[in-house]
Amino acid sequence: MSNCCQTIPPVLAEYPKPKGKWTELNGLKTYVTGPEDAKKSLLIIYDIFGFSNQLIQGADLLASQGYRVTMPDFLLGDHPTMAMFQPGGEEDRAKYFSKFPGNQQSQSEAIGKALTAIKAPGVEKTAVIGLCWGYKAMVVAENINETDAIIGVHPTFPAPEDGDLINKPSLIIATAGEEPAVMEAIHAKVNAKLPGKNVYHHFPDRIHGFAGSRADLNDPVKREEFAEAYQIIAKFLKDTI
Repeated sequence: MSNCCQTIPPVLAEYPKPKGKWTELNGLKTYVTGPEDAKKSLLIIYDIFGFSNQLIQGADLLASQGYRVTMPDFLLGDHPTMAMFQPGGEEDRAKYFSKFPGNQQSQSEAIGKALTAIKAPGVEKTAVIGLCWGYKAMVVAENINETDAIIGVHPTFPAPEDGDLINKPSLIIATAGEEPAVMEAIHAKVNAKLPGKNVYHHFPDRIHGFAGSRADLNDPVKREEFAEAYQIIAKFLKDTI
């Protein structure tokens, strides 16, 4: 892989002591981690489950590589619970999604403002990482191509035309939950504009959400898969920004 395999800390099944801090960005509760004087800054757009321990740990893993990482609460605390996705949770799940605030364009302006905000004085390069719902919110957001790299992890609502919207080097990590032909079409469109600067990984044996809030970090195999995703992201970032 790269030296990130050796320098990214091991993934923990439990994560009682996050390394970052809670603050506010543009009125949004925000998790920030990594060196305050970092030259490179990352914006994470979480999945619909919000500030899960998995994603907080993922942010810290990337911060360990020298990045300043910012993860705002774009959905304003209105997140579904895991119980909604278990047997018996159908009614609560239907109610949540009937009023779901995170449609594809709903956070476009907020994401654009956050991207502008992470370009603090001294920051030379930026990248945006969108997981699941966060992928689509990222792709349709304002200012999305004013960053230096775009990373989509097990995308929700992917469509071939997403490739028309992405004009920066991209990394896409797909799973069994996404249609390979769609993901390949997105990658092909971006790669036609930026030949050789894009990376596509398809893991047909992994579930949608394996690098996010659905990661079962108590399972050693799933924990290794989670760590591998962040190693791939770290390598792409090192090679790109």
